[in-house]
Amino acid sequence: MVTSIIEGLRNYLAECPLLSEIPVKNRHVNWTSEPDINGNYGIFADSNEPIGEPYIDGTQEMQYTAQINVRKVTDSDVKRLEQSAWLERLQRWLMAQTAEGNLPEMPDSCVPTEIEAPNAGLLEIDSLGKKGTYMVQIILTYTIYGKD
Repeated sequence: MVTSIIEGLRNYLAECPLLSEIPVKNRHVNWTSEPDINGNYGIFADSNEPIGEPYIDGTQEMQYTAQINVRKVTDSDVKRLEQSAWLERLQRWLMAQTAEGNLPEMPDSCVPTEIEAPNAGLLEIDSLGKKGTYMVQIILTYTIYGKD
């Protein structure tokens, strides 16, 4: 059992075939390696907010947003096109996981219902134009039961 949503997301994304090419030592939480290191990513939590009003029993629909920042070589238009296609495949992979009911493990009393990646693109490029950081926004919708 995981103790936090970010831990569940980290474990879940480690199983993604598109991210498995990145060595475990280069998979981070709330940071990425220096720009000169190619092929690493970080998962950054953004918010964890209620959706609507809680039910009378205290059950609450929630929306957890995070982003993955991936550093990749991006020294040409061809490479940037390849990375954009990679981002689209990651978005489709997450959509397929929701359709299959394969969602992240969550802490006690939390049940995931959907994971999606509505936004993805080039976030920044280094001063030499050789490496870029690509960002994928993730939205995880879940229900929390017996909320204190």
